[in-house]
Amino acid sequence: MNNFQISSILTKVVLSAKEKGQITEYLKNISGDESAQTVFFEYCKKWKLAPWIYVQMERNDFLQYLSGNVQQSFAETHSKIRDENERRNKEAVSFLKKFKEQNIDVIILKGNLLAHTVYKDLGYKKMNDFDILIKECDWEKIQDIYSDLGYIPLGFGWSGEKQKAAKFSHVGMSFISADYSCIIGSQWGLKSPSTNFKVPIEEAWETAKDFDFCGITVKQLSPSFNLLHLILHMGIYKCGIRDCMDVYNLLLTVDFNENEFIDLLKRSRAADKAYFTLSLSNICSGSIQPLLDKLSPDRNSFVVRRLKYRLDLNERTGDIHNSYNDYFQDVEKLVIYFNLFPEFHKKIFFYGKILKSIFFPKTDIALKLSDKSDKPDFINKVKAKIKAPYFVFSLIAQEIGWLFTFLLFLKLFIDLLFSLKNYLIKKESYFDYLKKRGIDPKTIEKVVKNIQ
Repeated sequence: MNNFQISSILTKVVLSAKEKGQITEYLKNISGDESAQTVFFEYCKKWKLAPWIYVQMERNDFLQYLSGNVQQSFAETHSKIRDENERRNKEAVSFLKKFKEQNIDVIILKGNLLAHTVYKDLGYKKMNDFDILIKECDWEKIQDIYSDLGYIPLGFGWSGEKQKAAKFSHVGMSFISADYSCIIGSQWGLKSPSTNFKVPIEEAWETAKDFDFCGITVKQLSPSFNLLHLILHMGIYKCGIRDCMDVYNLLLTVDFNENEFIDLLKRSRAADKAYFTLSLSNICSGSIQPLLDKLSPDRNSFVVRRLKYRLDLNERTGDIHNSYNDYFQDVEKLVIYFNLFPEFHKKIFFYGKILKSIFFPKTDIALKLSDKSDKPDFINKVKAKIKAPYFVFSLIAQEIGWLFTFLLFLKLFIDLLFSLKNYLIKKESYFDYLKKRGIDPKTIEKVVKNIQ
């Protein structure tokens, strides 16, 4: 058993007698070697598993095999994340109460739901934001609530600070609470309407169930829609144990109708992405094969072809993390900064960085995009560099569709040219807006950079 295998087993909410025995044997073997224990902790910390691993070891009486120092290291990571999440939840109660007063329905999504329903622990993992599903017709009222609470928009959005729900998008601009403890991601769909996915959102609302969040009655998605959302949200490269464990732990803890779910996959055109996500989740858990066998993916699709190379990499290295990267988010942040500044000389700086990130990524990133990080020879480096732009564009297209990917980059170029007029007619920048509100822009930049 290597660190990947033992960590995967430890993340499972439901452990069999055999799995408990494997964990016990592994931990006994390193119980007298603090350096080996530290290596195990650092692996868990690197892949952001340490908080949940700590909870699991505490619940199953595995901590006894670790030294006091290593136990403390695990405990501190959990305590830090738990405190962050508790502050976020406390702030979330503020706006959820306002929603309730105005009869605005809301569905709690992903980790902020699963912490209560699956893991029963608020510190199980770090969360970047508090994601909620809302109804498109409520978006303007919700912005008014955020404004009344003194929340800060993270950017100006597509059409200015106050905007209607965009027909080509499924998300509104994010807001952050005045104490910076809670970033709220409000969305009226589970995936962009410009992609090939077609999620029946009305049905998601019709099948949603009541859920008690810190004393407030809100809603949660049905098991099938919950799993579908986790699958659609899964990254192609940002895909490790931490990401997969929500998938297999949801399946281990809910009553699940496989036939109903497979029908939903077909109607949502998500069978390929489901096969990708469930295959990698099954490597971690070994508990999803029966469901996988019922899927019929398109073997020539982008995600299924990437899955083949990922599985080959795992076969060679014994770990699915070797291709792990969040390059899509790196490019996304550059686009955000490009849109924040109205002046040409600032825009062209970020425009250049965007082009560089797409066409000339660093070699280690290019190798990960090609699933060849374990074979960094000259030929593979050259091939990876040549293929990298296609992979980056494909990542963006997975999120917004190929048509809107090309339109986005055309819009960036047009915005760059038109920004020249701002030297004659000054336009307020986002940072001007922040200063007008007495907010230090560096604080917002720090929050954005802390997003993982």
